[in-house]
Amino acid sequence: MSQLLGLSFDCTSSPSIELKGMRQAGDTRHRPYGWGFGWFPGEDRAAMLVKDPTSIGDNAMTKVLRDWKRFRSTVFVCHLRGAAQRITQQDTHPFLRSYGGRDWLLAHNGDLQAEAIPLESDPTFFPVGRTDSERAFCWLLERVRQRRGRQLSDVGWPELHGWLTELNALGTLNLLLSDGHDLVAYHDQRAFHGLTWQRRLPPYAPGPLESDDISLDFQDARDVARTSVIVSTRPLSGEQWTPFLPGQMLVARRGAVIWTSHPAQATTPPSAPGDAPGPAPTPTPLHVAAAGPAVMQTSALQGAQGAPPSPDAARAAVEPASPSRERRRYHVLHRTSYRYALEVEQSTHLYRLRPVHDLAQTVLDHTLELSVEGSRRDFEDVFGNQATRLTVERPYHELGIVARSIVEVTADLDVQQAPRRDNIPLVWMPWQRQMMSPYLLPPELPETQLRELNDYAMSFVERQDYDLFETLNDMNRTIYRDYAYVSGSTTLETTPFEVHTSRRGVCQDFANLFICLARLLGIPARYRVGYIFTGSNYENKIQSDASHAWAELYLPWLGWRGYDPTNGCLVGSDHVRVASGRNYRDATPSSGTIYAGGGGESLEIEVRVVPVGDDVRGLDQV
Repeated sequence: MSQLLGLSFDCTSSPSIELKGMRQAGDTRHRPYGWGFGWFPGEDRAAMLVKDPTSIGDNAMTKVLRDWKRFRSTVFVCHLRGAAQRITQQDTHPFLRSYGGRDWLLAHNGDLQAEAIPLESDPTFFPVGRTDSERAFCWLLERVRQRRGRQLSDVGWPELHGWLTELNALGTLNLLLSDGHDLVAYHDQRAFHGLTWQRRLPPYAPGPLESDDISLDFQDARDVARTSVIVSTRPLSGEQWTPFLPGQMLVARRGAVIWTSHPAQATTPPSAPGDAPGPAPTPTPLHVAAAGPAVMQTSALQGAQGAPPSPDAARAAVEPASPSRERRRYHVLHRTSYRYALEVEQSTHLYRLRPVHDLAQTVLDHTLELSVEGSRRDFEDVFGNQATRLTVERPYHELGIVARSIVEVTADLDVQQAPRRDNIPLVWMPWQRQMMSPYLLPPELPETQLRELNDYAMSFVERQDYDLFETLNDMNRTIYRDYAYVSGSTTLETTPFEVHTSRRGVCQDFANLFICLARLLGIPARYRVGYIFTGSNYENKIQSDASHAWAELYLPWLGWRGYDPTNGCLVGSDHVRVASGRNYRDATPSSGTIYAGGGGESLEIEVRVVPVGDDVRGLDQV
């Protein structure tokens, strides 16, 4: 039985492919074992194709597949066909054709009625060999040409699915088709020979992926953080594979499934170890404006802080907002307690605990209570954050900080609609770039790591055809979907590259990774600290029990806009903004220096976010 293998990576990769049947002496496969292997080096539009229709045993060409480390492609198409009926180069899969300024590859498993596949009287594409597969390839490319397409996505996926269904009516059809950008896989309507797929996430389990015929391994150190979509006739190894449904077509681009004729099949669980984060609230795309009045949520957290709102304030909190604006009010409590084994004799402290007050967020009330007396000064720091500096020159064993606020958050939903299409790279005027320079510099990492992260960032750009807003939305959703929220798995010193390779972290790590990727694409990005009301729409309630972190990007025609990769959504009326900066240290809620004394420090933090109107009793005594 012939076997298909298709690979789509988010960044260029060099897999090692071993044809195991070649080295198994004594079985029937030790006869001619034709195979073909095609790829697009370095993301070029030109394909390379290696074929051997008469392989017997391990030889120099099979060693190329196994040992060569310079494939560096995002798309691979492989076909193993067993003993050929016609042992010729022209009849060995995959087949290659050039059209529209690019090369195309096709591999087919099955039998079609070749004489029933119509070709034009003077066709643009004509088969070189005698196979039904190559004739079907020419028929498909003629359809693309008549459609005035220059790549697969120009055709439209439902229409392409219809064409493959037409071919399938003439026999059996399992097929891989690629233009170097997208990889299309189609499974026979009668489930001929079967076809399976998986989306594979790093970090990988040790060892290669294997079947009786083939072994797939990643030998290049740069490939350890690659995400891939793998399509295979037979499942490889014991990892979780999703079988194609009869007649299903699936399209992979840059390591992600971008379309399938059977949507329920598009969400296969990740094969990488680790707990995936819980479901996020339904994200609001940046280019689509939400509609309808705001609906107040009921918090699972009981109790609040501060004085109860006035009747007018309470009434305003439950009034429906206009269709284009969503308005919510919250009680916010942030309590911090430091305890020391030895007395602290002299110290200074810096607090950024007052929420932002601007057009989109109104601070109705705010108090900051400190348990230790000292010299206190309020000021605005260089990043525009409202800060409080405390100098203490008297001994103490314990320092308590309690910040209470009542905040009204307004989400202007119309603003979420992109006023125009912008493409990457963005063009900034020199003075704009100078003003934004602190938000354009990526972290100081080794060049190899920055190059790897840059390739990862560009995979989103390529997948979304350089569209700015679609790229950012894809990046935001992918970090939420592919990275596991694991408390305690990282520290403040964890780098974006370490998060990228481990695929786990907490909100600050996902924000740092998103910021790093955006800056590598030339998009100004800053770190935002605040609070989030999770209510009943968030699986991960722990985010309400501490400060939350997300990213803000400066976008043309929109200004600063928040992205929350921890939850895969845009920042809206659930998020209360407090402080921002280049990184966490610029926006940390509390910091300080002990000049004399101290030792054996312990820290307790409590955060509560409760909508105005909920039961807030009990927190006044905290």
